[in-house]
Amino acid sequence: MRTTLIIISLLLSSTAISQQWRNLDQAQQQTLAPFKDDWSAMPEAQRQQLLKGADRWNNLDKEQKKNALNRLNNWQKLTPEQRQKIRQRHKMFKQLTPEQRAKLWRLHQRYKNLPPEQKKKLRKQFNQLSPEQKKQWRKKMRQNKHNKPRNNKRRR
Repeated sequence: MRTTLIIISLLLSSTAISQQWRNLDQAQQQTLAPFKDDWSAMPEAQRQQLLKGADRWNNLDKEQKKNALNRLNNWQKLTPEQRQKIRQRHKMFKQLTPEQRAKLWRLHQRYKNLPPEQKKKLRKQFNQLSPEQKKQWRKKMRQNKHNKPRNNKRRR
C-alpha cells in the first residue's frame, strides 16, 4: 500500500511539474504567451493540445507561418454560419473512406487547374439547377461511376 502511494505521489508530482509554465522552453512560452495567465488552471489535455500546436508552429518556416496567418485571418472574417457550414463539411469529409477522400481531392485539384472562365461557367451552370436537379445530377454521377466500363487494354 505504501509503495502504491509513493508511486501515485511521484506521478502526480511529475504531472505538476509538467503543468508549470516555467518548465516550458522559451519558444513555447513565446508562442503560448496569450495563455500564460490561465495556464495553471487549464485542464492537462488542453495544455497538451496547445503545446503540440506550439511545437508545430515553431517548426514552420516563415512562408508556412505567413500562409497559416492568412488562413486564420480569413477564418476570422467568416460569419458564424459560414464557419459552421465548413465544420460540417469537414466532418463529412473525415467520414469518407480514404479512397473517397482521394477521389474528391483529385477532382478538386482538376477543378482548381481549370481556367477561371471555365470555373465560372461550371459554377453558374450548377447554381442554376434546382435542389432536385442537383440531387438528380449527383445521383447520375454516382451511377456513372459504378456503370462505367473499365478498359484495361493499353492504347498503342
